[in-house]
Amino acid sequence: MNQIVVKQDAHDLGIVSPVGCRIRGLDVQIGAPELDGDINKVEKIVNDNLDAILDKPEVKQFHEFFSKIGYPDQTPSGEQLVKIVEKKGLKRRNNVVDAYNIASAEFGVSLGMHDAATLGGDVIIQRASGGERFLPIFHDEYIVAQSGDLVYGTDDHMLALFGEVTRDAEKFRVTDLTNEVLLVARGNRKTSEDYNRAACRRAYDLISKTCPDAEMEFLDVVVESNKKATLA
Repeated sequence: MNQIVVKQDAHDLGIVSPVGCRIRGLDVQIGAPELDGDINKVEKIVNDNLDAILDKPEVKQFHEFFSKIGYPDQTPSGEQLVKIVEKKGLKRRNNVVDAYNIASAEFGVSLGMHDAATLGGDVIIQRASGGERFLPIFHDEYIVAQSGDLVYGTDDHMLALFGEVTRDAEKFRVTDLTNEVLLVARGNRKTSEDYNRAACRRAYDLISKTCPDAEMEFLDVVVESNKKATLA
């Protein structure tokens, strides 16, 4: 991957300071005790400060984003995660996914994580033309993006969809075979570049507790015109 390209139509929605990074040298593990303390801590933080987290401008602004694309009743995925952690605790999957979920809950934002072994070229953030087929994570049936939804991916692959259904792509979910990932904080008009970078760096720091050889590289970000790439 070379850089993140934000199309003007996505920038106009408030995707003004997205951050992406590539993390290599991963060793995916089930049940990493090194993260037990961090999970206990984030569960306590969320239980003690739920309203304060959800009232942060960076968190509330995601509601405006979904209203702008036609889904005013949509609950942003970062907010969903925080509420789930408050009610049920953080569901553990593996050390890498747990790390980025901890960071997402702490910051109240949605992070996208994708297996990056076969990804190349630019990561393009833009509004959907409509009709793009997408298989959401943990699903076995395709859905179709609606015109005006937000999507991002490479020239060849759609990685995430934000619309009536908001999900990462099943094809690029993190598995026990994953050794490198793309981590994306798309943010909104209220999340600064520093805020988005801090969320990504927090995820990386947590990953490093179980993957000491992991290395992180931030991608450059550019804003381009509305000329569309085709995401398959």
